[in-house]
Amino acid sequence: MHHTSASRGRWIVAIGAILVVGSCFLQWWQIGGDTGLPKQGAIGFSSMTGAVFPMFLAGVGTLLLITLPFASEKPVAIDHPMSYLLLLTIIVACFGLSVAVLAQKGLLPFPPQLGPGLWLAAVGIIVLARGAFELFEERRRRLY
Repeated sequence: MHHTSASRGRWIVAIGAILVVGSCFLQWWQIGGDTGLPKQGAIGFSSMTGAVFPMFLAGVGTLLLITLPFASEKPVAIDHPMSYLLLLTIIVACFGLSVAVLAQKGLLPFPPQLGPGLWLAAVGIIVLARGAFELFEERRRRLY
């Protein structure tokens, strides 16, 4: 086993990816329920955008990428900050598409209790972006 220490950036990326993956299982929007109408809503996977599943896959891919160096004998070439940036870009693009579709249909959840999954995904993306930045900084410090 190749011994790599779990750096601060990796921990932050892992937390962000867990938040993004977990948000896909929570409710992303809800309407009704306040004036006698029945509540209608959907979790991330069943929401009408269709972009949450690729976001989920990119989040799982991020978690797999974090664990890859710990499971290999030698350093892995794909374990590079640019790989994390690519996965973050996929997640941000899918989230942006989901928000645009929900906003177009008037289903953007506010207050956050009406769609905790959407808001948790936003927090997860911010944490993941911070972790990716930390990975770039760690690499820069190692090189200089």
